[in-house]
Amino acid sequence: MYALKELIDKRRQLQLIAENYPLALAKLWVPHCQRYLGETQDRPIGCRQPMKQIGKGLYHCQTCNITEKRTSQREAISQLGETATSLFGGNRSGKTIAGAMLAVAIASGRDEWYVQQWLDLNDLPDETVPNRKPCTVIASALSYADAIAYIRDKLVLFLPKGTKFRKWGANDRATAFLPNGGKIYSMSADSGRKKYQGLGSVGLAWLDEEHTEQGIFEECLIRCVDMKESKGVLMTLTPLLGITWSHELFISNPPMKNGKPTFVYHQLSGLDNPYVSSTKMLQSIQHMSEESKASRLYGEFTNQAGVVYNEFDRNIHILDDLDISNRDTYQILLSIDFGVVNPFSCLVIAYNGESLFVIDEYYQTEKTTLQNGYAINAKFHRYKPWDFVIADSESKDGRMLLARQCGIENKPSPKSGKYGLVSSINLVKQKLCLNAEGKPSLYVLRKCKNLLKEFRQYRWAKTTNGTDRPIKKWDHGLDALRYCVSWLDRYNSHL
Repeated sequence: MYALKELIDKRRQLQLIAENYPLALAKLWVPHCQRYLGETQDRPIGCRQPMKQIGKGLYHCQTCNITEKRTSQREAISQLGETATSLFGGNRSGKTIAGAMLAVAIASGRDEWYVQQWLDLNDLPDETVPNRKPCTVIASALSYADAIAYIRDKLVLFLPKGTKFRKWGANDRATAFLPNGGKIYSMSADSGRKKYQGLGSVGLAWLDEEHTEQGIFEECLIRCVDMKESKGVLMTLTPLLGITWSHELFISNPPMKNGKPTFVYHQLSGLDNPYVSSTKMLQSIQHMSEESKASRLYGEFTNQAGVVYNEFDRNIHILDDLDISNRDTYQILLSIDFGVVNPFSCLVIAYNGESLFVIDEYYQTEKTTLQNGYAINAKFHRYKPWDFVIADSESKDGRMLLARQCGIENKPSPKSGKYGLVSSINLVKQKLCLNAEGKPSLYVLRKCKNLLKEFRQYRWAKTTNGTDRPIKKWDHGLDALRYCVSWLDRYNSHL
């Protein structure tokens, strides 16, 4: 009876800690012995128990007598660089969760018992949190929409009870005020480098996903150098933009001090995350190119080659027909890429809140914008009322002509930052990829012959500077598709 009461009391104590100081119980994952990588993998599935680290990136299971290279959240956070660290992680590798834990720990300071408990629980050295007292931390996302969707929710998981928030749900710079005086600024790369100036010294600048402007990284580094007890800049990202500045700084040519790099990087694989099914992970990326697989599974930098949308499978992504008579189920969107010598392209896209269906197309050359606008009204009249029309934002005159002369009110396509060329291609690729149930979220009707032809012929260019760039050919309908996917991504992130 006494043992049972003791067990109940201990459980209540843990519940109170979880409710009030969740960081104290937060565990960074280490690889478990269980792992499935396909029928060709010459390895037993394993005993499901945590593996013991016996060297850098090397883990051993004594029960199964298996020794192999694996990745680990705990190892990455325990070996941070002197001035900057990057976690190049595949999908579902937990890189953002690791960033949120470290941000809360450093904002709180090592003197807080729950921070020390977190360090002890994860067998981390004290210098992981070099500052004993609370301080200021920057948590930067690509946009404020991303900050709301990904960063702020993750931070809340580990912030102590009593933390106060300012503008936490707003598309604006927000602040979390910890009870002991620590602060976390939630910022956006879209706001530009100047917004990062004048913040004063910070104990950590956490940049989630690859910030296209290197200047923001440099500005954050300056903010960290100003503080004696700082862990510098932490970047957590899946490298989907080719060989970029972050590869140059952390892998190709890192700054050195006493023969050692001061910029350190670690790679995390979602296949090593014991809380994610490796079987489902492999299934979800089976239609991707080898380059995309390397980035999304292992956090590797690659240059794309061959067909851009290698994930497109005619046996999976093509439908013969779609019943859109129930407009309570489907919104109808038009998406437009302007052209005269090159094709003017307009796609009709049905959207049910989860999946996109390209149900019709218009391609035409050697016509004016007005002529094309009148033709769209005539050809697509049966789909009215259109819920939204998205058009290439670079052609302001074209958009105005469609609105004023043809009655086609339209929204400008997002084309910068997260919605740049390669980034928006990756958004389309995500729609083409299969989920855990083996289904994509993008389909094309068989009658859209021009778009289907572009899927087959749109290819990556061979580059010498390490930057991914597709050949500017066979891309007009695909550009219209990108505009729609990007616009919906931004629209939904603001809901």
